[in-house]
Amino acid sequence: MLAEAHLSAIIQSSDDAIISKDLSGTILSWNPAATRIFGFSEVEMIGHSVRRLIPAERQAEEDDILARIARGERVKSFDTMRQRKDGVLIAVSITVSPVYDKAGRIVGASKIARDITSREEGQRALRESEARFRMLADNISQLTWVADRTGAIGWYNKRWYDYTGVPHGSTDGWGWDRVH
Repeated sequence: MLAEAHLSAIIQSSDDAIISKDLSGTILSWNPAATRIFGFSEVEMIGHSVRRLIPAERQAEEDDILARIARGERVKSFDTMRQRKDGVLIAVSITVSPVYDKAGRIVGASKIARDITSREEGQRALRESEARFRMLADNISQLTWVADRTGAIGWYNKRWYDYTGVPHGSTDGWGWDRVH
């Protein structure tokens, strides 16, 4: 009993959505983090399909998950999109594991969903920043490169390749000394 109470406290206090469902995808349990992440209350989701959270163009993901769970496979963490109650799409990382009864039969699945929206926004901002840097660096009249502390070069601007005439990537690392 103490172990069950402890496990329940962990699930209730988790920052990750922890959801259980049967083999048809009907939700059996829904923790407070699931409400914070997806906007649906426990009452609104228990007894309903988990597909309410899945955008139309991603419904095949759930078909694959249910088939894999039925075979006893775990679905390792993967990044995808889900839909909140208000219709907003959010980036989540999902892990799904089969749930067995006392006889060892698979009776459902436990799903853990982590909101990764902030991480995705940070990665998008970094990609945009890199693209702006490359556009600037590729359009200046000087030869530009980026080297590590040993002097090995990992990136050259377009002007370098135009000036040297070498194939893209052929002077990475220490290859620059051939044309210097």
